[in-house]
Amino acid sequence: MRPGHRLASLRDQLREHGLDAVVVTHPSNRFWLSGYSGEDIPPNESAGHLVIAHDVAYLVTSRLNAEQARLEAPGFTVYDRERDFARADAVLLRELGARRIGFEDHAILYRDYRALQQELGDGVELVALETLIDDLRAVKSPDEIELIARAQALTDEAFMQVVPTIRPGQTEREIAWHLEQALRELGAEGLAFPIAVASGPNSALPHYRPTDRQVQHSEPIVIDMGATVSGYCADLTRTIWIGEAGEQLERVFNVVLAALEAAEVGIRAGMTGKEADALAREVIAAAGFGEAFTHSLGHGVGVRVHEAPSLSPRSERPLQVGNVVTIEPGIYIPGWGGVRIEDLAVVEEVGARIVTTVPKRIPVAV
Repeated sequence: MRPGHRLASLRDQLREHGLDAVVVTHPSNRFWLSGYSGEDIPPNESAGHLVIAHDVAYLVTSRLNAEQARLEAPGFTVYDRERDFARADAVLLRELGARRIGFEDHAILYRDYRALQQELGDGVELVALETLIDDLRAVKSPDEIELIARAQALTDEAFMQVVPTIRPGQTEREIAWHLEQALRELGAEGLAFPIAVASGPNSALPHYRPTDRQVQHSEPIVIDMGATVSGYCADLTRTIWIGEAGEQLERVFNVVLAALEAAEVGIRAGMTGKEADALAREVIAAAGFGEAFTHSLGHGVGVRVHEAPSLSPRSERPLQVGNVVTIEPGIYIPGWGGVRIEDLAVVEEVGARIVTTVPKRIPVAV
């Protein structure tokens, strides 16, 4: 789905919800709708807002970014904010005569919301969009799936280049740097997220930044990485070890692998995120590690590495054809370590098509 078609889909939602216009402040939704890739500096420095009505679309930004905006977002009229984003948004909304205006309640600064209220006055209703645009993004077009597959292929190749070279005594940070170098040399435009290399006891921490800890023989080393290509993300996790695994690591790895395989065989369009999560969680619980699976089974991937849908015990929303999701069961044992194995998959009517090509078990010689 290209930006013009995305705008049409959003405008269908405007009509369905009785909205005259929307203000888009989420950077990922701004990029998805317009193609504009201006960089924000969180939490309070935005590179632009979108003001979209039924027949016009504005990209509100500064003179600094105006030329880039014109080049990247040809379907939008670029409007100079001069000083304040929200007040510039309000100028356009008044000119449009908009009375019922959607805003991204999960992605707007309170000061901007207050400024819109004050500038537009009591006769205008501000309506929270909740996840409306995120939900539009959740179903990927064939073009989007192709870009994600390219990012995943590049990620897989970088992983397979570097992992066979890992040796005892290397630091987590050193390995992460080699992986990033490989991604860049293969053509990644950036990282989907900071690369995680977690070894030994550190691998019990699902979200972890590499340190100067040196990797050792026979311990779990969890590597989580992803490239971006044309604004779209990849996501890969593998657990490796140097030499022999040892009894505990072998057992935990096999349980996680069985959980992954059960989910990959069972996931299909129409099941809820909760049902998908249960496919893996039941395997891990039956093996006695239920309390050690501390996160959800997976999440959507697209222009953000974490987006809709959610494969979690709390998600009652059905999966749809065209969702691109991670499948990543894990077991984490404090003081010992952890194992996570993650594939990227496209949800289809009859199952999940796995995009990841890296083998699940990768021997690393001493």
